[in-house]
Amino acid sequence: MEAPLEPSGSINLAIGPIREIPSGDRKVVFIEGTVENVGTRPTRTITVWVNSLDELGMIVERVEALPTPQDVPPGTVSRYVVTLSDDPRVRTYHVEAIGR
Repeated sequence: MEAPLEPSGSINLAIGPIREIPSGDRKVVFIEGTVENVGTRPTRTITVWVNSLDELGMIVERVEALPTPQDVPPGTVSRYVVTLSDDPRVRTYHVEAIGR
């Protein structure tokens, strides 16, 4: 009789607060933040997308980032920084993350 396999666990990512830092020349903004693995197994790859949104919630710009580190054990964090245009239409930002 075969023994049942142990559950492999899951990756569950929590996006932390973001910080908007304007460049000195006001041409770009840097968005930095964290992604925490609140799941039960480590990640191998995390991809983050940061969207800048206008007042209607429409995407003005979308940028992809690979946070560091990529191997994130449960209970630890990975950090990212992206560069976006300092567009006067932007009212807020939206962050999405996927881990494997």
